[in-house]
Amino acid sequence: MEQICKKVIKENDIPDENEGLDEEKFPSESFLPPEISTFWDVSRFPKNRDGSECYVSILGFWKDFWRPKYYDPVSNEQKPGNRIFRRYFPATEEGMQGIRELIDSNKFDALYRSQAFFPKIRKTQRKEDISAISHAWLDLDINKIGEKRKLIKGDKVKGILDRWVDNDHYRPELFQEWQSLDDARKAEWLISHCVNNEIPEPTEIVLSGGGAYLLWQFTDTVFIRRRRRKVGQKNPPRSYIDVIEDIHRNIRNRLDYLMADITPCSAQTVLRIPGSINYKYSPLGHSCRSVWFNADNRYSSDDFKQRVLGIAPYAGAQRYQQAKEIDAIRANARKQGEKTYRDNALKWSQKASLKADNPDNGNIVQFPVKASKNSPYKQSRRIIGDMKELAKLRWGGIVMEGYRDMFCHIAVSMASAHFQNNPNELLPYVKAQMEDIIPSDYLTQHFESDNITGLNKLMTACDVSDVKPGFCSWRYAYTIDRIIEKLAITEDEMRHLDCLVSKSIKKERRKQTDKVYQAKKRRNAGAVRREHYEGEALSKTKPWEKLGICRRTWERRQKKSQRASVDIDVKSSESKLLLNVG
Repeated sequence: MEQICKKVIKENDIPDENEGLDEEKFPSESFLPPEISTFWDVSRFPKNRDGSECYVSILGFWKDFWRPKYYDPVSNEQKPGNRIFRRYFPATEEGMQGIRELIDSNKFDALYRSQAFFPKIRKTQRKEDISAISHAWLDLDINKIGEKRKLIKGDKVKGILDRWVDNDHYRPELFQEWQSLDDARKAEWLISHCVNNEIPEPTEIVLSGGGAYLLWQFTDTVFIRRRRRKVGQKNPPRSYIDVIEDIHRNIRNRLDYLMADITPCSAQTVLRIPGSINYKYSPLGHSCRSVWFNADNRYSSDDFKQRVLGIAPYAGAQRYQQAKEIDAIRANARKQGEKTYRDNALKWSQKASLKADNPDNGNIVQFPVKASKNSPYKQSRRIIGDMKELAKLRWGGIVMEGYRDMFCHIAVSMASAHFQNNPNELLPYVKAQMEDIIPSDYLTQHFESDNITGLNKLMTACDVSDVKPGFCSWRYAYTIDRIIEKLAITEDEMRHLDCLVSKSIKKERRKQTDKVYQAKKRRNAGAVRREHYEGEALSKTKPWEKLGICRRTWERRQKKSQRASVDIDVKSSESKLLLNVG
């Protein structure tokens, strides 16, 4: 590891610009200037196919003092404008000098740079606009592994509040180990985790002030060929952008325990610029600095893809053979589709001939019986679905203790109707259906023992000689009303259910369905809606003329009726309040 980490850049060992480079203090093997890093090495920046320079996108957030202002003509005041700063810089020495001037100006809370290159200045920064990719990357929020709880931000527009949840990646021992290391040992620590997870050693490691990110440089810059979506095609064909995102996700999954961020896996992501200051975790700020760089750890794009994804690069002959295999598969699929159509056509013609040659003159042929709408299987699925919805309404998804045995008992009783031929599969089936709302400890410890009576009743159904009137010999046959009574389902809860509802709600739903059906039937027959033929009627446009009064009188009557209705509502609410108090 010491031999690998010979090019560690220590934070306090960077010389002053006026002093120059002391060769005795900084030998060539132990120090590399920042200009060779992935961000500032202009010699490795690609150019467009026509020879023009590419561009990088810079994203910044203004400090409040330097935030641009605009003039508001309504209040005659200068108001703060947009806090976001976005600009494209050419991937040349002049462009990098412009980015350094932004850092030295100290006017921004944060500065980020796109990792991909763009062919020209654009209004937006999208994946479709990327022209070249020179490296792969991974962002690690290592400081968050020391947080026991994390904040999930809500949406005030939708009424969802912020909430604190447990951090699944809480690793205090790893966090303490990370905090006790200096910059050089942090780089060694990250490289050791990469080696342990079979990830190629990174070319550069940057500490961003709150975490770290790793970069893997390519020896060959990958130029993106823009593939347009064809007419009728749902998604555009895959390009190297999809490959680099697959690589990022694969590496991220291997280092997930170090809080590897999923968002920067996108090809259009931005990362903090080395040399900038991160004010996110401290008002004084932490410097974003490159602490490791090894030019020997560069990979070709095909080699890196093979190491991470396990996909070998294709040669020309292999690509041709693969294309031939794909064409053969497609041709076979077309033939299979034609054969299926021919078989169906033969079957349809045989049915037609049977109907024509039927000796009964009744023109009736026995076709396969369609499954009933209210078959035992569908009925049990609907009841179990209603119980899941009821658990969400009452307890947020998990059935409270004290109700679990009743929920499982009713589910077993309803599912017994379609397990008469294979009773041994009853309990596993119900257990799989109820695992969404019943805790696993109850299912493993108490489920089978609590429902063994229902299973025995189903298995010994043939041995029962006489049965009491109104009882079933092979299951507990609960009616819908009985289930509603057992589970104490209220009218408000029934509004959200499909099957476990009272007869009055069923009647109301049937009436609404019939109303919609009759309206559709009338529309198809040519009937016109009332709003259509009364659209220009006098009662709609000028109702006061239809009543024979002036417009002002009609408006006074409308206001009077509205006040009267409000007074009635207030009096009724007051009377109800007095009754409750009494």
